[in-house]
Amino acid sequence: MGFLDHSTNNIIIDAVLTDKGRQLLSDNQGRFEISFFSLADDEVDYTIIEKYGRAVGAEKISKNTPVFEAQTRDSLALKYRLLTLPDPTITRLPRLSITNPSGATSIQITSAASSQASVWFEQIVEGTTKIPAGLGDITFTVIMPDRFVTIDGSSPISIDTSYTSRLAYYELTAGQNASTGGGTCNFTIMPQSDLDQTIFTLYGDSGTNKDRITTQFSVIGGQSGIRKDMTLVIMNSNA
Repeated sequence: MGFLDHSTNNIIIDAVLTDKGRQLLSDNQGRFEISFFSLADDEVDYTIIEKYGRAVGAEKISKNTPVFEAQTRDSLALKYRLLTLPDPTITRLPRLSITNPSGATSIQITSAASSQASVWFEQIVEGTTKIPAGLGDITFTVIMPDRFVTIDGSSPISIDTSYTSRLAYYELTAGQNASTGGGTCNFTIMPQSDLDQTIFTLYGDSGTNKDRITTQFSVIGGQSGIRKDMTLVIMNSNA
């Protein structure tokens, strides 16, 4: 769903079904039923609030922010969902931090069958040690480039093969940090068994003799909606 025109008091909204929604509707089996929906503010720059204050900043956002069109591809839509907070006085929201490898900005593995990378994410809040009530995640969704890697010991709940991507969606049960009340998420990334020279030739980075693939994976809190995108590098062990 997106605004087509919000320049006047007459607001025009464009609402579309995602590709998955269209598939369910086309089945015509009586299974299509909208039971809930989410809203997002992907286009909003909240540094405007910090710069101009709540009153002036909110007005600048509402009048000057370019608004995205409705997106039918669910892997691109709603990256930053809006939340209904149980406590209206909350001033800090948690974020996901990678704690293993500590401070890493990217993860690297090779195409060798024995290669793997164990990663650990945890919810933290700047300036305090406690996660606000209602924002501790109990599940996490991990989005992986299924053409290249998989998560050890887990099966994806779905694989998006639309367009040119192949994204696997995993739902993982969160651990919990007893002292902070925040959710933790740990998993092991492994290369796909058919990651051969042909794959590197097709998808390898330019200027590296096609011996490296640079891609991304994402971790999303099931309850808080917070998202962490990480760079993933796969090296050709036979290069």
